[in-house]
Amino acid sequence: MLNFPKGQPSGAALTVPGVHLRPARSADLPFLRHLYRLGRERELDGLNWPEAMKRDFCRSQFEAQHLDYTRRHPSAWFLVLEQQRAPAGRLTVDPTGDTVHLIDIALLPAAQGQGIGTRLLLALQDRARAAGKPLSLQVQRGNDRAAALYRRLGFNIDASGATHDNFIWMAPEMAGPSIPDR
Repeated sequence: MLNFPKGQPSGAALTVPGVHLRPARSADLPFLRHLYRLGRERELDGLNWPEAMKRDFCRSQFEAQHLDYTRRHPSAWFLVLEQQRAPAGRLTVDPTGDTVHLIDIALLPAAQGQGIGTRLLLALQDRARAAGKPLSLQVQRGNDRAAALYRRLGFNIDASGATHDNFIWMAPEMAGPSIPDR
């Protein structure tokens, strides 16, 4: 049975206009599985698999991801985003390391394109600034839409891996002093 870490912080200090954030609970797992599947639809459409195989694949991949997140980030905030009291997405953030690390963000297609992702990122930047930490995240190569959003909000590639790029954002006041031209 999948669970969330006991006593997880609520992330209540994160205020996002137009979105209600609350801790995820076991009752949210069917929604979170569905959201995960929606995020894989384009990839799955290119496969000639029967529907049952796609469903089983997404279920096992979601469970593996969930177990990985909860084991590697036991102090993370596992949040469900709600709009008009209905689940609209998820946000998973680990604020406990050297950076405030955005582990995962996903929105239902109907909630995309409304500026919610931008408002979430701006709230996380405020949180990171208040903590005196950079904000970090990873983007899968080929996810140009997400990478463009992060760049627009001041993130830079910190490192590149085989499948993902690591992005980092630092509040301007955290950057070291600039060296004047001579």
